[in-house]
Amino acid sequence: MLESKLEERLANSTKDFNKKALSEIKDHDYKIPVTKSTHKTVRVKKSQISNSLKTITSSKNTKLIDDVKSHFDSLEQYIPFCSSPKSFQSAWALRSEILTRDAANRLVNEGAQVVPVNKKSRIFKTDEQGPELGPQKRLVLGVRHSKGNYDDNLDSIGSFVYQPPNNTTGMLRFRWCQYLEQNLQIPFVLIAIMWFEYRINKNLNQVFVIAPAKITNPEIDLKNLGESLHHPLKLQIIERDEAYDAIRLFRSLTGSNMDTEIRKQLDPKLAEEWMYTQIEKQSKGNKIKNWAKKIDKSCPGTLCQHDKFQNLRNSDIAFGHIVSQNWASTFPHNLSSVHHPDNLYLTCKRCNSQLLDNFPDNNLRREILERGTIGDWLREFESAIRDS
Repeated sequence: MLESKLEERLANSTKDFNKKALSEIKDHDYKIPVTKSTHKTVRVKKSQISNSLKTITSSKNTKLIDDVKSHFDSLEQYIPFCSSPKSFQSAWALRSEILTRDAANRLVNEGAQVVPVNKKSRIFKTDEQGPELGPQKRLVLGVRHSKGNYDDNLDSIGSFVYQPPNNTTGMLRFRWCQYLEQNLQIPFVLIAIMWFEYRINKNLNQVFVIAPAKITNPEIDLKNLGESLHHPLKLQIIERDEAYDAIRLFRSLTGSNMDTEIRKQLDPKLAEEWMYTQIEKQSKGNKIKNWAKKIDKSCPGTLCQHDKFQNLRNSDIAFGHIVSQNWASTFPHNLSSVHHPDNLYLTCKRCNSQLLDNFPDNNLRREILERGTIGDWLREFESAIRDS
């Protein structure tokens, strides 16, 4: 019997990914960039795929769920040592193996954490450039770069690509990490690692700058594994808070067999743009109301007997809070999320007034989930809502 919703999803993901890899990857020569102007040809045979899958998805030695948990546990331990995206970008721009005192001071002022070498740590030790693997070599915990080896650009929003290892298992492991992100609907976060020469004393002569990074746009590489096997990982440097959110989202799947849908985190910029304090304004709010009318949405409340929004004036439609504003004020830890689109739903004013400061009962909660929160609508219909 499966222990949790997470274990169920992992079992399904493993089965589906194995089937996909075995059916889509054929004998082929793949060219892997080594520098901007050179590459290495890697011969992949279909017969190798089964062995590679045994390495990254098999539960022969330990359960896959334990290794995935270990990934997020390890990630959590390193987040306090992570630098801000801005300072990581500045460190990247140095493109030097030596960190001067003035450069170090500038990075720290921008939010960097400059950490001395520690050979007992998996992250703060100078290894060859390449991925840092988790338990059983199933997942990628970190990606390493050193000195002038950055052949890829880090753009203004912290996005970059990371080339795969020159072997079948390494390439397939990148696709597996992407597949887990897509199927679990949880950001796959890892640690981006840089190190520099900086002499503190004869024993401490290397320092590190690290930051959390998430995989982006995995669906592009998962359309056909035979065509994308050699593609790099697409990554984006993120804030520590976003990394913690991914860990919390992951843990919400553990320890429960409840048939509850776990939503993928809403993009923070999108959440900020469409939070309650923005959509209560007439112009922004009317876009959502007009869209709901257009696609025949109805109120989740029972006082109006699920009146259709198209029968109401926009002024008679309200944005309800699942966790009320007054409750959030009573327990201040809720204040940071009370106006988040995932805590909001569209309702008629009559039903909204009836709820007052109470939580939705089971029936209303079920109706809200069926019709969708404002966050749910933005995940799926953002463009249509903007055009309404």
